[in-house]
Amino acid sequence: MPTLTKLTPTKQGRMALFFDGDFAFSVDLETLAKKDLREGRQLSDEELDDLRHETEYQKAKARAFYLLGFKSYTRKMMEEKLLREEFGAETVQEVIERLTELGYLNDFNYARCCSRDLVNLKHYSHSRVRQELQRRGVEEWDIEQALTELEDDPAQQIESILRKKYWNSLHLEKGQRRAINGLMRLGYSYGEIREVLNDLLSEWDDEIEMEE
Repeated sequence: MPTLTKLTPTKQGRMALFFDGDFAFSVDLETLAKKDLREGRQLSDEELDDLRHETEYQKAKARAFYLLGFKSYTRKMMEEKLLREEFGAETVQEVIERLTELGYLNDFNYARCCSRDLVNLKHYSHSRVRQELQRRGVEEWDIEQALTELEDDPAQQIESILRKKYWNSLHLEKGQRRAINGLMRLGYSYGEIREVLNDLLSEWDDEIEMEE
């Protein structure tokens, strides 16, 4: 059986393990104490494999907590991030399940906050919000629940955007095309945009007639 012949502290605050004189891997101090690792101890191949897995799990979990300190993640987003950093698929799934259990990963809460921001800050339509949440791995049920909580009126959103961003050029055909294309990129349908735009242009014409 492999024998733990040397323990050496690392600059990262971990402990490097040497088995039979050769470096194997490093572990965090919690795992060191939990597994009762000390020089001279022998581990079976099964125990060594278990130790490797526990070490990778702790590293992946610590990395996930670090990432969550900067922004929110869906389960899918976190899974993809950890896999890109070359943690094993089994380990990643264990971390995802644990973080979900603890409440750090909650796709519905993510969908609720994200959809509100996308509508209020980026002025996305519901259909565009749906596309974004689907891309980020949120399940359809959570998306539907999040969208039902939004209290916006598409027509009001379109009018607000037209007045704030495109108003000065709406009297020109080129300006209208630019406005329509911009709003369609936000996910609004041509029909919705055209209806609001026609109302605004009629309003504009009425104002001009009154001035004359």
